[in-house]
Amino acid sequence: MRDLQRRQQGAGNKTLPEATALTKNLRTPQANLAKIKLLVCLIAILLILLNIFGSSRCRHNNWKLRIPLWAAYTLSSYLIAYTLGLITEASFRNEMLPVWAIFLMIFFGSSDSYSVHSLEDCERWKNYGWQYVIKFTGVIILLFMYGITSWMISVLFILGLTVPLKFSNRAASLLSASGYGRQMTTKLIADYMSSEHQSSKGDLDPCQMRGYNYVVKVGKTSSTPLKKLKEREAAAQWDAPNYRESLKITDRVVTIEKVWKCDGWLLRSDGGDKDSKLKDICLSFSLYKLLCLRFGGHSLPKQAHEKLWKLIQHLYAGGKGYERAFRVVELELSFLFDSFYTKYPIIFMPTGWTIKVIELLLMVTGSLLTIGLCFQYNSNRHKDELQLATRGGWSIDVLVTALILIVFTCGELVQFFFMAISEWAKVSLLCNYVQNPSWHKNKRIEKVIGLICRTQLLKPWERKLRQYSLLESYDYNPPRWLYNSFTVMFIDLIRDGQKHSAPANLSSEVKKAVVRSLMSNPETLKNGEASLRRNNVADKFAWACRLEMQTQVIIVWHIATSIFEHSVPISYLISDPDYLTATSLSKYLAYLVTFYSNLLPDHPHNSEYAFNEIIIETRCLLKACKTREERIRTLNRISNTMDNNGRVIMQGA
Repeated sequence: MRDLQRRQQGAGNKTLPEATALTKNLRTPQANLAKIKLLVCLIAILLILLNIFGSSRCRHNNWKLRIPLWAAYTLSSYLIAYTLGLITEASFRNEMLPVWAIFLMIFFGSSDSYSVHSLEDCERWKNYGWQYVIKFTGVIILLFMYGITSWMISVLFILGLTVPLKFSNRAASLLSASGYGRQMTTKLIADYMSSEHQSSKGDLDPCQMRGYNYVVKVGKTSSTPLKKLKEREAAAQWDAPNYRESLKITDRVVTIEKVWKCDGWLLRSDGGDKDSKLKDICLSFSLYKLLCLRFGGHSLPKQAHEKLWKLIQHLYAGGKGYERAFRVVELELSFLFDSFYTKYPIIFMPTGWTIKVIELLLMVTGSLLTIGLCFQYNSNRHKDELQLATRGGWSIDVLVTALILIVFTCGELVQFFFMAISEWAKVSLLCNYVQNPSWHKNKRIEKVIGLICRTQLLKPWERKLRQYSLLESYDYNPPRWLYNSFTVMFIDLIRDGQKHSAPANLSSEVKKAVVRSLMSNPETLKNGEASLRRNNVADKFAWACRLEMQTQVIIVWHIATSIFEHSVPISYLISDPDYLTATSLSKYLAYLVTFYSNLLPDHPHNSEYAFNEIIIETRCLLKACKTREERIRTLNRISNTMDNNGRVIMQGA
């Protein structure tokens, strides 16, 4: 027995030294260098994922895409900070470490199509700036600590010039998308639009856009407070100010009216723009600027709204007017999305493309110098005991650097490609075409611009309606191991009954119905009562449009539509366009109640509380019902035998 105890004690004593030895091996210079290499490669892979798939966020509302992109965006920032810490604190010397550190700083601000993940990130623009300064300071200290060669100095200098350019672009995009930035960037257009309606003097023609001086592009302005003061002193004229920024329509300013008046073949209705798609790109961009006023806290006068409504009526006119209207709105919202989540608004400023060209030149020069450095480093690898080589004789450090170069080059080329065919590039090209009459006679330029403007590899949006059916999902219970009071600190909580149905395509019938409803009498929309009056049932059902909360109104009519959906012949359902419109819109509004209550007029918390109560009531009434048919029969029986007691499930029945 004692021998057995001694053996066990001896085995335990052996285990402790083995664990200690393993820990020491993980802290050796070789292990730290391997860890740095692995992290640098991982960061490079995450970057290429953001560059390639970042612009697909608004086109694919799928968690399989959103979660990996969110993970890549979040992890890359932390991994860059951690890897830079390992590099600066390394107890060994490796000439590739400063090069990797510079590339990590470039990666920290290089994704043009994925500058932020959420709107909350935009408000932390100062935090991003300080992070960049601290990290870059650490890299500068690292460079001074290294006794680097003249060749490496040239490489690090060229690559180092790219760092502030990348930083300034991303910092400016975060600032412009923040609350303060939106107020600042929309000030000029807001002041201009406050009096724009007075310029037309009643001479309006939406067909030719006569009188619509909505701004598409403003040239580079050089007016500063000091310059304005000198101009006033020179003029010796001090009129009563209105304290508004002035925007004079000069040759540097492109308006919607100028686009429609352009004599170039490319934009003529009898030339290269028979379907008005090219001119509508500029129209969408102009309307996007007006939409930004709402996010900047500005408003338009009543006369401006009336003038704009005449333009909207013109868009809806004609047999296919609804298609054109939705096309314009799609691009308008695409510009709005990019203004919040990408660098495009900064890149396509008057000086933005100049900076991108400089970045490209620095990238090419720095990459070529880095390749030369790799050859020099590989020939001298025997001097460094930490270096490992492959069977082909190439150092692992060189291969890691080559991977970084490939990712960096491919990422920049992909971003340049996406920018070249983006809607922002199309607006810029069309505005330059309007401003340069010499381009109107150049067939080659017109052909190139036309080709770019009509190239659309991906649709602007998903073009689907998300759906939710209360009678199908009220008994859904999310897994408690994933959604509970503890995990709510890390992920959004999924509540009981919160399970969406398969999305429906945004059909032509739905577009027609929306446009028809808006065109009927938009100023007197009464939450559905107008439809009831047209069908002579307002006296019987108008009460269902006047409930206390909009959430109640939506769910009541959603339940009624769901019951009707299963009480008519299938052949009728497939052929009737009104049925398809009613069911898809009903489930879409129920989806908003369930998942995005902040988009409804009600207070979001009140709407969520009402939804939770509706789920409980539905479960109590339909507790014994297993199939959908049983639920429908029960609701029909309730509607015939019980009075309205204020519960939306019974009101809907």
